[in-house]
Amino acid sequence: MSQIFLGTDPKSLAVDIMAKYTRSVDAELVHLTKVTPEQQAVLNLESVPIMIVTEGDKTSKCANLYSIFRHIAEVTKFESIFLGKTETHNNQVLSYFELISSLSSEELGELLNNDLKVKMFLVTHNITAADILAYAHVVHYVQGLTDADKLAKNNLFRWVDHLQHLPGISEYAESHNLIVTFPDENAKTVSKRELKKMAKKQYLQEHKDEIKEHKKDKKNKPAKPQDTPAAEAKEETKAPAEAQNEAVEEEKKTDAPSDAKPKKEKKKQNPPKPKNKPQEQLGEPITQLDIRVGKIVKVWKHPESTKLYCEQIDLGEGQPREIASGLQEFIPIEKMENAIELSLANLKARKLAGFESHGMVLTAGNPDKTVIELLVPPEGSQPGDKITLKGFDRNPPETLNPKKKVFEAVADDLRVDENGVAKYKDAEFVTDKGVVVSEGIRNGGIS
Repeated sequence: MSQIFLGTDPKSLAVDIMAKYTRSVDAELVHLTKVTPEQQAVLNLESVPIMIVTEGDKTSKCANLYSIFRHIAEVTKFESIFLGKTETHNNQVLSYFELISSLSSEELGELLNNDLKVKMFLVTHNITAADILAYAHVVHYVQGLTDADKLAKNNLFRWVDHLQHLPGISEYAESHNLIVTFPDENAKTVSKRELKKMAKKQYLQEHKDEIKEHKKDKKNKPAKPQDTPAAEAKEETKAPAEAQNEAVEEEKKTDAPSDAKPKKEKKKQNPPKPKNKPQEQLGEPITQLDIRVGKIVKVWKHPESTKLYCEQIDLGEGQPREIASGLQEFIPIEKMENAIELSLANLKARKLAGFESHGMVLTAGNPDKTVIELLVPPEGSQPGDKITLKGFDRNPPETLNPKKKVFEAVADDLRVDENGVAKYKDAEFVTDKGVVVSEGIRNGGIS
């Protein structure tokens, strides 16, 4: 039995939901313990959540969030559901794990609202670990949205509302005050001008006694030679603005000196800076992929994963790159050693089960993903050779922006045709030495 220590952060909330949703706690497969920062220090826990697994005389610690989720999924026999049935789905779940923790709640909310335009769940047609982790990170943010904002982010709200009504999660959400209320469909978005007026009104209401006292002091103060009635009136109207550090523009305009220059002259004296020119467009998503020929110079099984290989791949850069691939179940390690293959080289580095991966090995697979094999570059290919697509000009950035989901945008159109030729739609993968092929896959996909 494993023991998992939790804190009060979103990651701990996600682990708590995952463990209870899969009934692993009820089945006594895992034990959860919530700790305060003081208890964490006494127990010498480097971070939370953290899992301690005891097997016989051996005890090991694991603070990797994905590994904790994977352990819960494995002991409950729900691995294919929560981590994905295919390598593509598994990589998408891993991608969300890497991305979610790097974004603020607001940024994540914007990303999810965009990703969920045509999807019920983030990765597959059922809930996965990615949905649970994302939900734990944004649920409090969505609770704080106005009705108008919920309607504006309708994809995000629809997804949260769907999750919170799933059996198993609905009970958890109710008992932990995570329920997001349904918005009023007649709610209107409040403009910035209206918000400003509301803030001013609220301020004046809250500080009316101070303002009244200030005006009283002004009346009792001996008049100075320059204290004309107009000047007194100006001082009285300026008092609230001084208390707000001159925050309200209308008040500033009232206090402006009578000999102030007109706006037109100010614009002439201080012309606005020219706007920056728009950045050059990168073009279609497929043109942004930096696909190269590589040679696997070293490969070994990941010590903590039954799916991942860890590889050192020569991509013609002088030093080999380290890349992790979920191919243990499909390709014998002997076929991986010294293989000439294709790698996507401009992915942002990310950790897979604790191993930092700097790219992705591209493979061909049959429709049901039961057979996977490496793509084969044309004979005579050398590490670093660039793959091009007929009819498309390569324009890859140094690193793809993970928020743009560039690879995911083209993944469904990457394929192997009836002759085994690798294609994007109808455009062949080629180098100056020939076309890229698959040895055994026909009418399959590329991932």
